[in-house]
This record gives sequence, C-alpha cells and structure tokens, in this order.
Amino acid sequence: MTQLRRRAALLALVMVASSACADDDPASGAGLSCGPGTKEVDGACMPVATSPDVTCGEGTEEVDGACVPAATSPGLTCGEGTEDANGECVPTALQPGHFLSPLVQLQNLHEVGSHTDEVRIREDGLLLNCSYTFNVIDAKDPADMEVLAGGLKHAIPDDSRAPGCKHLAWDDNLVFTTHLGNIRNPAFLSGWDISDPEAPVQLHVLQEQGVSYEGVDVANHNIFVGLHGNGLGVYNYDSASGFTRVGSLGGFTNAWGIAARDNHVFVADGVDGLVTVDATDPTKPVELGRVATGGQAKGVVVDGDFAYVAAGSAGVAVVDISDLESPVVVGRAEMPGTPLRLAYSEGRLFVAAWNDVRVYDVSTPATPTFVAAVRIPREFEYDDPDRELPTMRTFGVAARGQDVFIGTWENPYSYRLEPERVAPNIRLPEAAARIDFGQVAVGDRKTVPLEVTNQGTAPLTLVDSWISGASFSVAPRQARIQPGETIELELTYLASATDQEIGYLHVVSDDPAAPVRKAYLVGNAPGVTVGAPLPATVGTMLDGKTWTSEESSGSVLLLTYFATFCPVCANHLPDTEERFWRKYKDQGLQIVALNPRESVDQIGQVQAYGDNIKVTFPLGIEETASTYAAVTSNFPGPNPFPVDVIVGKDGIVRYASHEYDPDAMTAVIEQALAE
Repeated sequence: MTQLRRRAALLALVMVASSACADDDPASGAGLSCGPGTKEVDGACMPVATSPDVTCGEGTEEVDGACVPAATSPGLTCGEGTEDANGECVPTALQPGHFLSPLVQLQNLHEVGSHTDEVRIREDGLLLNCSYTFNVIDAKDPADMEVLAGGLKHAIPDDSRAPGCKHLAWDDNLVFTTHLGNIRNPAFLSGWDISDPEAPVQLHVLQEQGVSYEGVDVANHNIFVGLHGNGLGVYNYDSASGFTRVGSLGGFTNAWGIAARDNHVFVADGVDGLVTVDATDPTKPVELGRVATGGQAKGVVVDGDFAYVAAGSAGVAVVDISDLESPVVVGRAEMPGTPLRLAYSEGRLFVAAWNDVRVYDVSTPATPTFVAAVRIPREFEYDDPDRELPTMRTFGVAARGQDVFIGTWENPYSYRLEPERVAPNIRLPEAAARIDFGQVAVGDRKTVPLEVTNQGTAPLTLVDSWISGASFSVAPRQARIQPGETIELELTYLASATDQEIGYLHVVSDDPAAPVRKAYLVGNAPGVTVGAPLPATVGTMLDGKTWTSEESSGSVLLLTYFATFCPVCANHLPDTEERFWRKYKDQGLQIVALNPRESVDQIGQVQAYGDNIKVTFPLGIEETASTYAAVTSNFPGPNPFPVDVIVGKDGIVRYASHEYDPDAMTAVIEQALAE
C-alpha cells in the first residue's frame, strides 16, 4: 500500500508539471499529452535532448529543450556602470580610459629661494623671479633651466633687514622690484641692473613715508606702481639720482596689480574692480573709466581690446576695453581657489589660482574655455607616510608659447602645454587634507559627503574608491564623471572606540596627472577639533581693546589666524573680507583675525599691515597663542598659515583647517547661520 501511495503521488506531481507546459503536442500515450520539449516516457512527460519546435515565453529561454529564466530580461534597461544579471541591474567594473596629460612637467629648480611671488619671462629667455630672494634664470630651454644669479637680497639703507621682493618689471636691462612691507621686511621700490645677468647690481632704493609698493609695470620708460590706498605712482629712474616720483593719481581703494601699455595703464583696484588710466602726460595721469569686476581685483594682463582681471572669488573677469572710458565685463572664467596673477600667450590665458595653475583658451575672449590645470604636491615628511602630500601654493605664472613657468611656494617649475590633448582632471576639496567627523558615540554612524569634480576635458572614471581603516567606508566605489560635473562620495564612520580613529580614502582614477588622490579621515580626535568647544581665547585688538571669545557667544564666529610676514595671508585676509565679511556680516557672522606670532608691543606695525591690505573686520594679536597652538596641533605640515576656525552659536567648533577652502567654509557658515 505504501508503494502504491508513493507511485500515485509521483504521477500526480508529473501531471501537474505537464499541465504547466506550453501548447500541447498530439497525444503520446493513453490520456497523456506532453508539451514542446518533452515526451512520454513510461506514462510521464520527460524533457527531450533537443526540441526544435519549443517556444518559450517572455523572460525565459530554451536550454536543452527546456524553458529556463533568460540571462537577459527584454523589458529591463540597465544604466551605465551596471549590467543585467538574471533580470536585475548589478554594478559592473568600469574600464578606465587612456590619456596623456596636457601639462607635462619639465623641470623643478630646487635651488631657487622659497615663497615665490612672481615669475616673468622676457623675450631674451631670461626668467625673473621674486621670492624671499631675487633670481635670474636662463630659461631658453625650459627643460634645462639654469640659475644665473640666485639668492639675491635687497640692501635697504639704515635697515638691517634684507628682503626679497613681491613684484617686478623691466625696462631693457633695468629690472624694478617692489615690496609692500611687513614686520619682517621694509616697504621699498628698488631693482637690479642685469646687463651681466650672472652678476646683477642693485639699483637705488626708494622709500616714501607711509607708502607701500605693490604691482609694477613699465611703458615709455615710465615706471607705474600700485600704492594700495595711495593710488597710482609714476616714477622715473636715473642711474645717478635714483627714483623720482613724477606723477600720481588718487581715488583708488586698493591699487594692486598694474599693466602698462603705450600711454595707458590698467589698475586692479581691489573690490572696486578695474580702472583705466590715460598716462599720455605721465606727470598728470587721468582716470578714464572703471568697471566693477566682482571679487577682489588683484592681477591684470592686457591683449588687444581685452583686459583679463584676476578677481578672487569672482574668478577671472574678461573686460572689453575698446572704449577706455566705458570698460565692460563681457565674460568670466569661474574657478575654485583664488586667482592672483595672470599671463597671456598666443590666445591662451594662464592663471595662478592659489592651489593650482589653470589654462584657458581665450581665442574667443568673452567665452574662456578650460584647457588644463595642474596641482603640484609639496614634499613633506609626515610621521604617517600614508598621508597625501599637501598642495603647493601657486602665486606666479608666466608663459611663452606652450612653455609655462610656475612660481610655487617653494620653487619655480617649468611645464610644457600640449593643448591638443584631452584628459580628465580630478579635483578634491582642499578640506580633504583632514576630514573631521567630530565626536561620535561608540556604535553610532556619521556620514559626510566628499565632492569629486572632473574639471578636465574628457570623462573621468573612478576605477576604485576604497578606505584603509576598518571604521570607515565609502560609496560608491566606482563612478564615471563627465567634464564639468561633480559627484558626492558618501564617507561613513562607524565609531568602534572613544579614542581617535583614522582612515585613508584612496580615489583611483584615469586622470593621467593624478591617478591616485587621498583624503585623511579622523573620528573622535582629541583637542580643539570638530565637535569640541572653542577654548577661551583672548586678543589685544588694533584699537587697544581686549576681545574675548565669550563676546561671540550666540553668534557664528570665523576665527582666522595670520602672520604679517606670511605672503599667503596678504591674499587670504582680503579674500576673507570679500567672500565672507561683506556677504554675511549683516546675517550675524563675526570675523576676528588674530596674529599669534607677534607681540603686543608690535601692534602698530600690525596696524600698518592691516591698512595696506584693506580689511575692515577686527584684527589683533592673540596674547598667549594658546588657542592657535591647540588647533594647529592637529595639523602637522608645512603650512602654518592661514588657519580658519568656524564656531557655531553654541560655541562648538564646526570647522578647522590650515588649507584655505572657501567653498567648504561657505557651506559650514551658511548652515551655522541658519540654525
């Protein structure tokens, strides 16, 4: 009986299975009808080895005479980076492209003095360099540059300090140099006779009471100098008597960069934009017109009917100067960072933009088109060898055809531009140097976004994104980013300890210039860090009053640290004025800038420094530098200034960095103000 029941049950299952088959075939056994792909065997429908007549329904396919789920689902469309697997879209491995970099490094002159401010190339192949020293370089062959005279410092009468320079220009073999002046360096107008480029002879020195010298250029043997709030100065030079002021023009807010062409001078005037000047009579220069460029106008170059103005947060403004009395902004190149100086050559604009050098095609001036950019890492021996090298700050750029000369924080570099090459170009925020997750309880998670931008000219493929550090994770692992687009990586910290935990994000891509970029991740860090209260901070301000951090309780505070000898800070503080103070002060933002390196008895010199750079938020000296020391203890590295700390209304630190990242700061400030 048991065997009969089992046989009956088996036959019942077979009958059910056979009823699920497709169209019936003619009967193969008494009362039994088997469908396509099957046949009657001992009273049951069994699969056949091959069934040419089988018809399978949607989502199935014939395999060995049977209908099985299809590998591809006809109604399913999978996006880029995924493929159909059994009817579902699953990620696939993205294949990288193969590219050559449009900017190829040729040489790095290690022996040239640090803190380069300006580089300019002459038609005779001499590259002149202002830094902590003045340098003359043979750059006829950009791949084999040679220092002809290096490490030159200016002797200043009755002053023991021996400064370098900030700006330079030339008239034949006379090179004129300037310095704005600070606590460590006097303000002056001087220069060098380079008739023998291997043995330059210093020119006379001019110092005028209360005058600070900035940008300089030469036309018709007249020397035009930006004098900050003192306007435009016009000078002549005679080997016997030295410099003579022959003309002046006032009415400027912060005369900075200068470009002279024939009888006309173009002045970058800080927040007031570009000013055009008629210097036909150099003793009586006359203002012709002016135009607001946005941002902080600092550098300017001229070609034909167009002036290009480095305007800080407003990028590069393209100004039509065909009518000198009515200049008009007709185009703009927006960019990250802070453009400071410019060079023009053969229809291309080269921009020194603080964190990189950028190249634009301006053959159609009103519509600059991005060509290439290069970020130069700065050598530094971290205690932790897995950290990415910091970004080299770039303040100077010169160009000769496709030869590009870059003045960095450390040394001059030479590059070759290959403009026909297209390639992706990855950009990470400077804040990636230290991404602070703050304080997170054990077992809790916190996720923060990290923007990855492709600023190149070809699609960027993130081949892999991965993190060394068990407490951190990243998604997505792969992505393809089109030129000009930005995606967000989600970085997640799962706290497993109350002590500091670190991780290293590796972003592997097909950017030929930077195939691997890194970010440093920190959770539950000690000291003055994100999520910690700001320690009590005290400063003696320029007006002699005492400021304490308690006075900012209930307000959003941007506490920024500077030093008067810091070349970067002379650009950072005016940029902070324009980007944050002018925009957010009426919304409740407070900004206090403290100098932790000078003593209170030097406050008068700090006042002169502040007057030169034209900032209106409070400046002072931190009396004990205790907060500065506590913050920077978390930032080992070669860049002690500037340091930015953003504090919420509750007194808790929301942001701290020694790498200037205005986009990241804007996001934090706006969020804190909205709370």
